[in-house]
Amino acid sequence: MALLISILVASYMQASAGLEALNQFGISSEHAHQLDDLNVLLVDTQSRARGYALTRAADDLAVYRELAAKINDTLRSIEEQNKDTPRTAELIIKAHMVSRRIDLTVQQAEKGIVLGKSWVDTSNRIMDDYKRQHNLIKTQLLTQSLEDVRRSVNGFENARISTVLLAIASLLLLVLSIAQRQKQQELLEKIQQLLTAKNDRLEREVHARTAELTNLATYLTDVREAEKLHLAREMHDELGALLTAAKLDADWIERTLPPETQALVAQRLTRLRQNLVGGITLKRRFTNDLRPALLYDLGLIEALRALIEEFRKIDEIEVDLDLPETEPELTEAVSLSLFRIVQEAFTNIRKYAQAQRVTVSLRTTANTIELTIEDDGIGFDADSPRLSRHGLAGIKHRVFTHGGQLDIHTAPGAGVKIHVTLPV
Repeated sequence: MALLISILVASYMQASAGLEALNQFGISSEHAHQLDDLNVLLVDTQSRARGYALTRAADDLAVYRELAAKINDTLRSIEEQNKDTPRTAELIIKAHMVSRRIDLTVQQAEKGIVLGKSWVDTSNRIMDDYKRQHNLIKTQLLTQSLEDVRRSVNGFENARISTVLLAIASLLLLVLSIAQRQKQQELLEKIQQLLTAKNDRLEREVHARTAELTNLATYLTDVREAEKLHLAREMHDELGALLTAAKLDADWIERTLPPETQALVAQRLTRLRQNLVGGITLKRRFTNDLRPALLYDLGLIEALRALIEEFRKIDEIEVDLDLPETEPELTEAVSLSLFRIVQEAFTNIRKYAQAQRVTVSLRTTANTIELTIEDDGIGFDADSPRLSRHGLAGIKHRVFTHGGQLDIHTAPGAGVKIHVTLPV
């Protein structure tokens, strides 16, 4: 670019020099033309003046006066344009001398005075002096004009050479730009290939890690359910047997004690019996939470009814139900997942929603079963990164484990709607 700018500036300067030389040539030519006109006018005026002196013809006098006026105009023009040129100023002085000599000749003729040979010789000498000065200036102007033409030709020749160099430099720059662009394109393609390969590798790793995490989450969920089932059985069998035996022993002690002794420990026995009954009830509730017996014994519909009824009593929240009349044909895993999803949703509503009404809907189609849980609570910002959503993550995992679809619609102040679709 620096080379192009330098050549362009040089070409402009050479072209400017050529134009300046042409301009000077024009000025010199105009000056020479004016001098030629002045010379012709002086010669014609002298001829007319001499003709008038010899013939006293009125036509010669009229032509003389017209030519004299033109001489004065021409002299004024030359003086204005060349007042700073010494040689031209000297020529103008001599031209005035010639013009005055001619005027004197006409004046002498008008008075009837016959001009002698000495008068004519003096006039010729003044004219010859003027012509020598005129020829000298014309020679100088011709030399200057030739020099201006030469400088103009040289300037335009240099400008042409600069233009050729500029074209060559532009072509070179274009070739370099194309080559650089090609290299950049090749580099971009290599980078794109590297990025594509890296993205493919990262995507494979993400898929692999996702599959591992999904399998791990599924395994942990199955282990947790298995542990819950094992714990529920242990509590039902072992703890239930111990509490039942303790209650039977308390009843036997109360029956076998003498009446006077019963009166002393009746209050404590009553409290013991109540505690044992409360323990049996608590054990039953824990067992149902760990292993929903109704789900395995009576099916999903009855288990959901019992869960919703318990939710109503404990939290005092109105719940609207829309459940099928008949039990849908579902696998044990799908039924358990649906039950756990409703259970987790109720836990979230109880902790965070501040809801007054909840709607639970379960519908079956030919190939899917759809579960909808909607509340009128405070909702939340789905895009907020500060929320802890382990419950929703658990719901999402259970849905995706069965190849289903989960849609959550919520906004601050607009409640939450969870729609689950599972294949059957």
